Amino acid sequence: MRNRRNRYPVLAVGACAALVLGACGNSGEDSEATPAVTDTVTDTVTEVAGDPVDGTQPDPDNPDSPDNPGIPEDPGEITVPGEFVESYYSREGEVVGVAGMTGDIAPEIIRAQPSHDSEEVGQVWRTGSVELAGREWDNTTLPDEGYWVEVRQDGVQGWMPATHLFYFGAVTDATGEWSHIPTSDDPIWSLGTMGHEITEGDMGRWAIVTKPEDTGDGAYRLDITGVPDDAQAGERLKVTFDEVDGQYTISNVEKTLLCARGLSDGMCL
Repeated sequence: MRNRRNRYPVLAVGACAALVLGACGNSGEDSEATPAVTDTVTDTVTEVAGDPVDGTQPDPDNPDSPDNPGIPEDPGEITVPGEFVESYYSREGEVVGVAGMTGDIAPEIIRAQPSHDSEEVGQVWRTGSVELAGREWDNTTLPDEGYWVEVRQDGVQGWMPATHLFYFGAVTDATGEWSHIPTSDDPIWSLGTMGHEITEGDMGRWAIVTKPEDTGDGAYRLDITGVPDDAQAGERLKVTFDEVDGQYTISNVEKTLLCARGLSDGMCL
């Protein structure tokens, strides 16, 4: 609720008058002029007008007074089984992004309650971001319900599963790391080769989350998530190709850190 303040008019009434009389010397006579000075000053009176309706002053202690900000609105009672938890997504106001979502499972749904059965109140695209609202909930209804995070986006507040939420860290040029990937007739093959190389030996999951036609920026995005590390949960690779006669060669790779616990100067905590 906004703090609405009525600014009542201030009436100031004041008057000041001064009369200064000077003496003139008589011609031919030695006389000293004695000025007569009379100051007349009236005190300034300040009156603060009261409420235009009942003539009283605003009362901040009165809940019905427009000067009283009131109690913040309840963000919503949770009606599904479970309990509040506090981990790395209870930092109200911080921004986290969505990663690891392919087109067949995107968009991520924002729901009114921390449950897959709750009504939809918003959507987050597969490369979108949300603001943390400060609460987390462990839904114990079913094993796959898991942890939920309360978020805000475009004036909507609701709940999302924590599965695809990450802190996005520093962006670096990783083109040189992939110079060994050979030219191919299919960029999807090249991206798959990169994904398999990173996740070999159960080191996470890879997903091609956008293609050039999805974003119009000429790039593919390859997300690596589920990395078994307490701090760095994965990375996003933004990959562009040079195409000559139907053959595709990697021309640029930007790497963005995906962090699980937060950031410090762009690095994972």
